Amino acid sequence: MNNHNHNQHHSQNHDHHQHQHGAPAHPHGGSETAAQLVVATDPAHPVAGQPVTLRLMIHAADGTMARDFDVVHDEKVHLVVVRDGLDQFAHIHPTVDAKGNLTVTHTFPAGGIYRLFADYAPAGGGHATAKGIVTVGGNSPPAPALAPNAPGEVVADDVHATVAAAPLTASSPARVTFALRGHEHGEPVRLEPYMGELGHLMFVGVGTGRYVHVHPASGDAARGTVEFEAHFPEPGLYKGWGQFKQDGRVRVVPFVLRVE
Repeated sequence: MNNHNHNQHHSQNHDHHQHQHGAPAHPHGGSETAAQLVVATDPAHPVAGQPVTLRLMIHAADGTMARDFDVVHDEKVHLVVVRDGLDQFAHIHPTVDAKGNLTVTHTFPAGGIYRLFADYAPAGGGHATAKGIVTVGGNSPPAPALAPNAPGEVVADDVHATVAAAPLTASSPARVTFALRGHEHGEPVRLEPYMGELGHLMFVGVGTGRYVHVHPASGDAARGTVEFEAHFPEPGLYKGWGQFKQDGRVRVVPFVLRVE
């Protein structure tokens, strides 16, 4: 591939991923722990506000390219894109060709350095995450300072979310629950399946880039409640994004919590 931007290697145990229904995955073993995402862009120098074609390859630690993927939650690869200040977030899905090349077009809303997390399951293997980086030019406003606002009340994307989380320690699985209500009238949000689940939840460690992706342990679509079980790899601040579908639209609820 041409027009390479940034390649990044990652040491073992830097990727933590929980399976469907909140059961924790085993730490990625062997080559999958050090999987890397090779990133090329068209144009070669992306600019904020203009569409960019991302061409990606996933390489295992032994250098072999991942070519065959199992479908997980309706997609072969889930690509999470966050700016380094954690103020910009996207969850998108590349197409995968017969050789394992990934392609997706994305418009970055602001300039800066973006971390890419590609969640995938190699055919016949366990879940894994490959990481990469892309630098985007153009206007790059500073990200707002982050402070914990959960557990607590969060208003975002036309929904009011009561976010509860306990225990918030790196040594114990944390139950993170959402109760979603309409922003105007306070009625419970009726949830619809989003890629086979009532919600998806991703975290990135503030200043560390540690990544956690979990799926619901339980939920009630009519009441707008969803519960996740998250395993945080180390103490610190984490920015989270809950994704829920209502009236055909995916709502994103961002929040920050501190893990002791």
